[in-house]
Amino acid sequence: MGDSITVGLGDGVTMGREHHRTAIHGRGFAARLAERLGPPGTVHYTNLATTGATARDVRTRQLPVALTLNPQVATVVTGMNDVLKATFDPLRLRQDLIWTVSRLRAGGTVVLTATLPDPGRLLPLPAPVTRVLADRVGRLNAAVRAAARADPGVLVVDLDRHPAVRHRSSFDVDRVHPGPHGHRLIARAFAHRLVQAGVPLVGAQSGQVDAGGPDAAVTTPGTLQHSYWLLSVGLPWLAGRCLVGGDRHVYHTENRLVTRPRRTGEPLDCLR
Repeated sequence: MGDSITVGLGDGVTMGREHHRTAIHGRGFAARLAERLGPPGTVHYTNLATTGATARDVRTRQLPVALTLNPQVATVVTGMNDVLKATFDPLRLRQDLIWTVSRLRAGGTVVLTATLPDPGRLLPLPAPVTRVLADRVGRLNAAVRAAARADPGVLVVDLDRHPAVRHRSSFDVDRVHPGPHGHRLIARAFAHRLVQAGVPLVGAQSGQVDAGGPDAAVTTPGTLQHSYWLLSVGLPWLAGRCLVGGDRHVYHTENRLVTRPRRTGEPLDCLR
């Protein structure tokens, strides 16, 4: 459950660019983690995440479906889209996260969640924007910890403080979403947290899952690639979000950029 990180963006498919001609379904840290839970055919894996989802979307749209599936293990990674909204409301974010996690726990589900790194660490942003981002991400991570407080069935992975978040090799060309290496690290960190909590992992080991295949050909995007992506994809997305209003440009997992009309009275939706 969650947003584009859980969907798998960055693991073979980038916002506006494709590494390999493979569908995004079945990729990403969630799919990799599912492979660790049991042999093929023994684990029922469903990815309810959608690109652009906020914590409220997770609560109102994804959670009801998840509860009907009665999962034994669920990942909830969300909040970054809330952080990037001009209408950012830390209290509502906190309430949505706590509600989602508590409803899953009421059904006996082991919940995996994570703090998130501040994207301003790797992006060349103006100092005022960097400060706002850092404050908002701090509030997001405080909400994640609040949702897990005093409940041994809620397992938190502290991605915000993971050593890998300091390295560009962990990120895709946009330097916001994890790259293939980053998704593998997240899956590994979640698997390790499950083992620490006494949950047995009987699926393929990480080395077996990750060896060979298309991942081996993926290299760390350099400054030139990032600059090209920024000019061709990043800035048009930002302009559509800030100047025209409200996520008019939405990236679908099929690597298509679609535009929706702005609703009457809809506020401009840009980090400020």
